[in-house]
Amino acid sequence: MTTIDAALPLAPAGSGIRFRRWQGVEDIAGMAAANAALRRRIGVLEPIDVEVMRHAYTHLVNSDPATDCILAERSGDATLGYARVEWHDLTDGDRTFDVIAIVDPAAWGLGVAGAFVQWAEVRAQQLAREHPSNRTTHLTGYANRGDVEVTAALEAMGYLAVRWDAEMLRPDMADIPAVDLANGYHLRAPEAAELPAVHQMMVEGFAEHWGEHEAEDQRIEDWLDDPRFRRDLVVVAWVGARPASLVYNIIETAPDGTRRGLLDAVVTHPDHRRRGLARAAIARSLELLRDEGATSAYLGVDTDNHNRALALYEACGFRVASTSTTYRKPMPGTEDRP
Repeated sequence: MTTIDAALPLAPAGSGIRFRRWQGVEDIAGMAAANAALRRRIGVLEPIDVEVMRHAYTHLVNSDPATDCILAERSGDATLGYARVEWHDLTDGDRTFDVIAIVDPAAWGLGVAGAFVQWAEVRAQQLAREHPSNRTTHLTGYANRGDVEVTAALEAMGYLAVRWDAEMLRPDMADIPAVDLANGYHLRAPEAAELPAVHQMMVEGFAEHWGEHEAEDQRIEDWLDDPRFRRDLVVVAWVGARPASLVYNIIETAPDGTRRGLLDAVVTHPDHRRRGLARAAIARSLELLRDEGATSAYLGVDTDNHNRALALYEACGFRVASTSTTYRKPMPGTEDRP
């Protein structure tokens, strides 16, 4: 078997850039700054929070940053970007190796994105050999609208656009609709002892969604340990003692200093769909967020969601503010696998 060496990329000639491996959580501040600069440039709503990013990097699944993450720097400058690889088995039976590349716009045009994607592909092939599977296996990349560097790098490497997501903004908290709940259901925040059942309902509710990770990769401690988590901002529709639908809400500070709400997860269990539960939970969430001082709210959506989530959110006052594209190509060597 040929050994695949995920060596550090060579610096683009004359750029003054150097690539290095992840050295620990002390790298996160510089990585977050590069990511924040990118988001400001392209108009992504979700801000970068250093503590939240630190939480994410200490709760990674199937990704060890010591071997699966590299950074780009330039002498005298802050971090210019980073790349990371992680892999997951999906509920549709496939396996994905995610190629994550973030480049500060200050480094656009220097070849950093291309170097990141090439390195990540090699590392993904190495991981695929270390974790063999008979599943159909994809390399998956992501690029937000306006991120011309990563988009060009992925397309140059043969990735094809396969799916689209959007951030949707509700620019104010006026005219929150009054929604009657279906008979037999009631809304309330969960008690601490009920959180495992609520998390399990989330996992089951999202299981049929495109690109969803298998349940074993979705750990309740990742949710509860998030520094933004507040149980009182979790809105659950209950039928008896069973959770049937949920909106998980977060309060953030927007770039202009105002408070903004994030409806981070909206999910209904398949056994309880088409009863208006999500619409009622969204309305209650908007009220809670408004009471917390939020002057706007946003959420993310798979624009091809088969449960017509996009239309639901539009009916609740949200409008598309930014978009992103998911790219895929077969893992090299598996193209002919049935």
